[in-house]
Amino acid sequence: MSRYQEIQNELNAVSPAPLDLPKLYFLGDTGAGKTTIIRKLLGTEENKFPTTRQKRTTVAPTEYVIRNGTGFDLTVVLKPLSEIEGYVDEILKDAIGKFYKDRAKDKIVKNIRQTSDQRFRLYYLLSTEFSGEIADQIASLLPALEDGVRGYQQDFPEDQDETGIFVEFVISELGTPYSDIRNAVIAEIQRLTAASCEGATLGSEWRLHKYETTTREYFVKKCKELLSSEIDSISPVIEYARLRGNLKAPWLREGVEAVVIDGEGIGHDTKEAGQLDSRHYDYFYDSDAILLIEESKKPFVAGGKSALKSIFQRGYGDKLFLLFTKLDEVEPYDSEDPTDEDRIEDVRDGLVNVLASLRDDGLDIEPDENKILFLGGLQNEEMYEAGVQQLNQVFEQAHEMSRFQQSFVAPVYDFEMLSAFLVESTKKFNDLYRDMLSAQHWKTVEAFNRRMDMGIDGFRMFTPITDFEEKLNEEMDSFIAKPIAWKQEVSDTLQRESLNSIRRQFNKLVIDFARHEIIRVPHQEWNAAYCYSGRGSTSLRRADIEAILKRSVPPFATSERVKDFKDSVKRLLETAISNCEMA
Repeated sequence: MSRYQEIQNELNAVSPAPLDLPKLYFLGDTGAGKTTIIRKLLGTEENKFPTTRQKRTTVAPTEYVIRNGTGFDLTVVLKPLSEIEGYVDEILKDAIGKFYKDRAKDKIVKNIRQTSDQRFRLYYLLSTEFSGEIADQIASLLPALEDGVRGYQQDFPEDQDETGIFVEFVISELGTPYSDIRNAVIAEIQRLTAASCEGATLGSEWRLHKYETTTREYFVKKCKELLSSEIDSISPVIEYARLRGNLKAPWLREGVEAVVIDGEGIGHDTKEAGQLDSRHYDYFYDSDAILLIEESKKPFVAGGKSALKSIFQRGYGDKLFLLFTKLDEVEPYDSEDPTDEDRIEDVRDGLVNVLASLRDDGLDIEPDENKILFLGGLQNEEMYEAGVQQLNQVFEQAHEMSRFQQSFVAPVYDFEMLSAFLVESTKKFNDLYRDMLSAQHWKTVEAFNRRMDMGIDGFRMFTPITDFEEKLNEEMDSFIAKPIAWKQEVSDTLQRESLNSIRRQFNKLVIDFARHEIIRVPHQEWNAAYCYSGRGSTSLRRADIEAILKRSVPPFATSERVKDFKDSVKRLLETAISNCEMA
């Protein structure tokens, strides 16, 4: 079971989402306007909730269950304490290492702000005064650090240039002076969590906290306290959130009910600009509509193109809505006084170019014209009439899509040919990780190892779940697209719909399979690799990680596990077809 499904099960036991409501997943680059649109849908602009910023805003995915009736409730899933301790360790050790190197005490507070991938923001939790006290304690470690590093340099004179590794060794040997700092930070996080969650604190597993009220004003205030992307919020310790209530703008048509999901933005790093992260695929599968939001002035410059490619390659094209925001800011080069029609034509030119580029990559797609929308004036207090009509149209179509059951006819495949489609994907995966493990800094490798030990999909450029799915899908899509026969006579349209159904099911199963094989099965080995310390630990960790990945995704030329792996992929595809037949 995926992490996403486990969270859904936990939430549904405490705060279930009605099964008959359509689900809409909002996807887009940071700053494209997805959270701003959600503000307008909820009618919470005057409350400045949810938080909007030009930088990464949505870190914890949030569900808004818009329903009729009275009463409001918010349920948050708190992260396990061990995960928070891991992030704090990572931040403190990195800050101590930087302080030893530059001796700049005034930079310590900045260096303890967040993890290097910006996914855990400690500065939201810690006051300026508290951060200053932690900085003073870190500065006081300098004499012990100097003595320890000097000892290592004397013991290993041939490694005089490995100061960074020596500092890491010394930090791990500091004992009480370091643990006092770490424990103080953890205690402050627990205090703040308890203050916001009526006494609830972080535990060994996910913990759920539920807040209920009949007053809209109090409800929105509490949501901001827990979920805002700003200082004095405990959002860094929240894994997931679900809000329920009659929280919707007056311009939404009467009777509109839906589940709106605000996911983490795309395109935060150069890797996701070319390859969509696997964390989105669970939502693709579980949603009735996917709203890909692009900024009209500069569409598809970050992660939008990879999102478009991934959505269609994995069979979700029928769920896609394209929303181009900030239309009023477009300035066509050939018009001095452009109309909205001129601006739309300019944006469409950009879309045509992206589709042509995807065709060059071998993917011929055609978005549904009825699901391409253009919004302007999001910065204004009132919604434009055109925007009101289009967003209401999205909800109406999503409602219909949630009720529509596609037909399915099963294809027939020659599974003896499957091996030929797996050789290249397994080779590409192992080559990629061998090269990255050799090239990346040892601290990056260590941080990646920690994420695997915590059961998190990846760290920065190390995203094995995403990479495995992407490499396998590249080859398997060709196999899925060319069955040798069909069980019944079938039209071209139904063939296409049936193959897309298989792609969706296969994608979901592959992601679960990858997490099981790469993270869960070798969990003890990931833990053992992370626990290496002292001289030689970097080389040992890299070798162990490479070995773990080779066992999980065996290269066909060298591994004894090839047959088992091929049989596993075959079962995934057979299960995908069976699931489609039973749907």
